[in-house]
Amino acid sequence: RAGEEPLCMSWQAVGTEGHWTPSGCTRVGGDTLHSICTCTHFSTFAILMAIHPITESFALTVVNYVGLSVSLVCLFLAIVTFLLCRSLWSVSVTLHLQLSICLFA
Repeated sequence: RAGEEPLCMSWQAVGTEGHWTPSGCTRVGGDTLHSICTCTHFSTFAILMAIHPITESFALTVVNYVGLSVSLVCLFLAIVTFLLCRSLWSVSVTLHLQLSICLFA
């Protein structure tokens, strides 16, 4: 949008939590596709584009929960299949089983 530009920010840890802060970082150049930032300290850095709070839509929330549920059911079925089909047992099946368990967890 017109009048909005990226902000150079750094992560400021406060105890066990933290927040993004513009202190110590400045945008010194760039155009609409690139940004050049300079900071006065070493830390975790980012260029934040969303100036205003982002509101979540109900449809996106439903899609996220439905997608997660379907993924977990399919991973569970894959794990059960890998465990029950001992005739297909090989190193590849073992690796796929372990990957499925990790993704499910």
